Amino acid sequence: MDITDHYKFEENGSEISFMPNYSFFRTLVWWLALGIIVIPAIIYYFIDTISGNAFRVVLAVWVVYMGYLLFDLFFRIPVKYIFDKSEKCIYRKWILTRKIMNFDEMAYSINNDRGGYYYAIGKKRNLFVKSYKISNYFSDSKASNRREDEYIEKILCPVLIAVGIPLNQQAEQ
Repeated sequence: MDITDHYKFEENGSEISFMPNYSFFRTLVWWLALGIIVIPAIIYYFIDTISGNAFRVVLAVWVVYMGYLLFDLFFRIPVKYIFDKSEKCIYRKWILTRKIMNFDEMAYSINNDRGGYYYAIGKKRNLFVKSYKISNYFSDSKASNRREDEYIEKILCPVLIAVGIPLNQQAEQ
């Protein structure tokens, strides 16, 4: 699968849009199916052998698990960033479309988090206070470096060219 499919990247003459978390959709659906089918089946099978308190604990863990998956499915996966070239604005679309900044306010950074790093955008004056994650996590493995190179080439470069930011801007700061 191509990196543009992983991010649902679309570029036409007037705008660029992509969904940074779209690549997790398939995995999330599999984990959700596992939670809906397998876990209740296991609970049903062992209902006679476990105590009431153990059943409540298992049920609580299952509810938290399902809540986390549903939260990701409805609130993280469908977030789309739209870079409108004609209006020179960046929009974040979830249910409603909200303008987050103009092109001239945008800066990007590489943020380290949880043993990996990701690309983020934000306003120049408060980039490290409020930023928007625009890539998956990358690590120092060969496969991750290859995915990162492909991400930079096919997604980040077209975005930065549209906005008018040189790719090596972080070295200048």
